[in-house]
Amino acid sequence: MTLQDIVTVLETYRGREKTMRTVQYGLLFVTPLAKENVRKALQTVSSQLGVARVILRLFDDLPMLQYSLSCIRNSKGKDRILKYLEVVNTLVDQLYFPVEHIAWARDIKVLRGSSKTLWNVSVLLWGLSLVLTILRSLRHIFLMKQPTARASTKEKEKVEALYRAELLTVIMQAADLLNALNWLPHRPWKKSFPVWQVGFLGLVSSLIGFSKLLSLQRS
Repeated sequence: MTLQDIVTVLETYRGREKTMRTVQYGLLFVTPLAKENVRKALQTVSSQLGVARVILRLFDDLPMLQYSLSCIRNSKGKDRILKYLEVVNTLVDQLYFPVEHIAWARDIKVLRGSSKTLWNVSVLLWGLSLVLTILRSLRHIFLMKQPTARASTKEKEKVEALYRAELLTVIMQAADLLNALNWLPHRPWKKSFPVWQVGFLGLVSSLIGFSKLLSLQRS
């Protein structure tokens, strides 16, 4: 990764968001290695990066709406199961943003009321979105594994590359899903994850997302 690659990433909104997310979870991952006073500082910086990402998402509603509408428009001719998963996924994603915005506004006392329930709902919507994305990727993998007659070598290589990309997506979303389940008020397990484990799972997801972003920019 060259200096120009780094600059190119940081000049874009998605690049900065991915960078902030990677640093946010990376700091949590290394906290056990630090002294107690440094540990608190790392967690504070990580928390502030998380807040900054929430603020950045205040401007994601319209781009998300445009993406959702394009997905619905382009769903014709697709596999029926994929089409339904995609439509439900985009609706869930569209609901997530206003819930998070209102929760944040209540946190900073712009709106009255408690934000706790709304944050729990936003985590639930995020988790549902992750499950739907995983199911979509698994469906893509299933369809790609169907035998194709007289496929050229170039086509096979393209399918193999898409297959690897979908596998990475499953791993990325599964890591985030574990964190989402951990943050639910009624998690499937008794004890919540230690800070380093939350950081590890988030870092795995962030690095995969970062590598996908770099691949898109280089292509």
